[in-house]
Amino acid sequence: MVTIRPATLDDVDRVIALRTQAFNIDEHGRDSMRKDPRVDEVRVAELDGKVAGTARAIPFAHFFGGRPVEAAGISGVAVAAEARGKGVGTTMMRELLRELRPAVPISTLYPATVPIYRKAGYGFGGVRTFWKARLDALPQDGSLSAAPFTDDDVEEVNAAYELFASGTNGLVRRSADWWRRRVFNDWENRIAYRYLVREEGRVTGWIVYMLAKGTGEAWRMNVDVRDLVWTTAAAGKTLLSLAALHRSTGETMTWPGPPTDPLADLIAEDPIENDGTFRWMLRLLDVPAAIEARGYSPLIDASVTIAVRDSLFDENEGPWNIEVGCGQAKVFPAEQADATVDAQMLASIWSSMHRTRDAARIGGLQATPQAIEALELIFGGPLPWIADFF
Repeated sequence: MVTIRPATLDDVDRVIALRTQAFNIDEHGRDSMRKDPRVDEVRVAELDGKVAGTARAIPFAHFFGGRPVEAAGISGVAVAAEARGKGVGTTMMRELLRELRPAVPISTLYPATVPIYRKAGYGFGGVRTFWKARLDALPQDGSLSAAPFTDDDVEEVNAAYELFASGTNGLVRRSADWWRRRVFNDWENRIAYRYLVREEGRVTGWIVYMLAKGTGEAWRMNVDVRDLVWTTAAAGKTLLSLAALHRSTGETMTWPGPPTDPLADLIAEDPIENDGTFRWMLRLLDVPAAIEARGYSPLIDASVTIAVRDSLFDENEGPWNIEVGCGQAKVFPAEQADATVDAQMLASIWSSMHRTRDAARIGGLQATPQAIEALELIFGGPLPWIADFF
């Protein structure tokens, strides 16, 4: 029998052992978890009285439609090798989502494997894309000055970040703790170099990067960017020029960015290449609350009725009447629906990951032509992406 309970400090060593077996975590990573186990966010699954699985729910928010939507990021899902295939992971995820639903409208995660999360109602919510360019191809004529920034500057940088994040979909709202642990910290214990650019006294860009071993000679290295944000062309070129200063010993720069990164237009040629894309997943825990929580274009005035197929939460099924205007949505019970959608596909539509026409082609949405048009108008927007890993 599988039972789920909150973790305690007595479980820390077992939780670390499970994560190490699942993700091959090195000693530095294990030591970091021992020093800061965050047991209040961790749940464990017991199989016949022995801890056989673990998962963590991290509280934060994602920006969608210009507004932060409270979320639970699921991380560190691990099941002992000898307990796999016995329903431990499935039971753990279902019970965890039932616990989270009253507190947050959505949940996100990076899947190590997809089927278990699809069964729990997750669909693809966005992408984490890495780009790569040769250092000697980057511009070398930045017109501004890039200065190192310290912890004292984080509040100002974060204000600029939130303004930037509100203009796209998916980016995570960052607390001071998030900056410290997930932007500046490194699992490989490398040094984080941080620089910012100001124009007329305000922050218009910054870069956080580490150095990684290159190919060939031992002194060859690559610039491994953790965070790169720019809001003006001058700031973007200056930050690229800063990275280019490593070209005497460096080879390439990699950075996380949107699925089609306009940063490429600041480079004379077209030398950037996709260095990998990881699709993350999203689950609408409370459908009406999630629809009302995100923002919408203030130019939209539309309505549609939907029904939802959700094997875990009957409360999500509706039907629901969605009315959008003045940049916000209101959701009311309806008697019938013009569109029926799987919980998994609704997550992809809600996040702007999939256009409704594509959702219909995939098979997760059945709708009238008018409903498809309305859903396209309501949920269309920038393709969602994340720079951070959790």
